[in-house]
Amino acid sequence: MSHQYQQTKCLLCGSSKSETVYTTKTHMMRDDGTRFHFNSCSDCHLVYLNPQVVEEELGAYYPSYYLPYRGAKAWGRFAKMVENSQRKIDLKRVKLARKFLNTTKARVLDVGCGNPTFLQQLSKVGYDCTGIDFKSEGWEENQKSNEKLNLIEGDPNDLHSETPFDLITMWHYLEHDYHPRKTLEHLLNLSHSNTRLVIEVPDYDSISRKLFGSDWEGFHAPRHTAIYTAKTLKSMLEKSGWEVEKAQKYGTLDAYSLWWMSKMERRKIDWSGSMEPHFWSYVRGMMATLPLFLLKPWLRTGVQLVTARPQKK
Repeated sequence: MSHQYQQTKCLLCGSSKSETVYTTKTHMMRDDGTRFHFNSCSDCHLVYLNPQVVEEELGAYYPSYYLPYRGAKAWGRFAKMVENSQRKIDLKRVKLARKFLNTTKARVLDVGCGNPTFLQQLSKVGYDCTGIDFKSEGWEENQKSNEKLNLIEGDPNDLHSETPFDLITMWHYLEHDYHPRKTLEHLLNLSHSNTRLVIEVPDYDSISRKLFGSDWEGFHAPRHTAIYTAKTLKSMLEKSGWEVEKAQKYGTLDAYSLWWMSKMERRKIDWSGSMEPHFWSYVRGMMATLPLFLLKPWLRTGVQLVTARPQKK
């Protein structure tokens, strides 16, 4: 795929000194021979994509068949089972969110909401829910489910609100952001002193990255601009004006999903086709690796989650 590229400095500290640690193909699309490089900053050790596809052309890597956009329907006759699995993830997120919301009138912002199933579940409780994403793929065909939501297509840095949000969530968004520090700093303008920020991202230090290498779906090239360790994620938040309250070695997304997608990358499956033929492969793999993923509170299996609040002035 022919695109323009741009060299970039470290997204965390701004250093131009780095070395390539992984070279990957395009993930979750047909391999056309294009290769992407993830570099480790020589100063702060953030792993980031360099060069990047210019932001204006990145939409080509989010086609209509992009699996997160297709959701459960990509799985054919197993769609209901996949819907139930997604609902369980959403309910985990709702349970976590409610810990920080003292009233049903609380305001919630989900950055990178995609197909906003999490907000749909949260709105049932009565919360004022806003979601923002750079692409509105799938929103129109789910208008009834989204009627209680305030959905915005655009850049979170362009979002303004006279009333602050009580909770801001980023479920696998930050790793996509071209300007993560700028975005995190801007979110402070949408917060009050007790606002909580919940971020879930892939974990660079995970055993799944070490096992699958350049096929690891955590790289998700070229859509992911940075891959965080617990240390670099904490540094990114602190440099942006946030204080980490809690950091977990696991999140709401089952780390096995990342593991399985990495395995499919290695097998070079057709991501534009139906996922139905791969369903039982998913189930068998889940059963085989269950003992490993039960250890997620102690092992870094693929996903991490942090909770933060604005730093005290």
